[in-house]
Amino acid sequence: MKKINLVLLFIAGLIFIFGAQGLYAGEAGARYSEAVRYIKAKQPDFAFMEFRGIIRDFPKSSFAQKSIFAMAEYYYDHGMYCDAINNFTWCAQDYSDLKANVIAKAYILKIIKEIKEPAFEEKKMAEDIKREFFSKSLFLIFSEYKKTSYRSASLNKFRIKHYADNIDVYRNDQLFLTLEP
Repeated sequence: MKKINLVLLFIAGLIFIFGAQGLYAGEAGARYSEAVRYIKAKQPDFAFMEFRGIIRDFPKSSFAQKSIFAMAEYYYDHGMYCDAINNFTWCAQDYSDLKANVIAKAYILKIIKEIKEPAFEEKKMAEDIKREFFSKSLFLIFSEYKKTSYRSASLNKFRIKHYADNIDVYRNDQLFLTLEP
């Protein structure tokens, strides 16, 4: 009888722990959805505040990673390049989504191109990223380019076209960045 009570108590504890995690993820998801609604309503400042709240309150959730990327895009769109580079650098190094990783690196290159006089470290970072983009040999057998797409939390649509001799990055169907070795 005593063993049955201990087993039931253990099972109840597990249910409580996993149920709390579900609530945690559910609340983070609800706040993330709210931030996306703000983006759709053309209220990026409110969306930014929601994304920042998600990072503060739910730092281990997958929504926190997406929120950091969205905040970096907000910084870029508002000309706050230092903050944008910091967040995109984090995304490029620690982000689990490979496509977002690549887009973050493209943003870093674009920002460094837009800076009038980049520092030595920024120039070195740009060269390292460029080298990484072109380090893998590209086999184009049946088409003239390889295409990848990604949609960010800020509802920006990205397309990357890998040609044999360059890479074009499109943001919302407009050429964003061209990379050449």
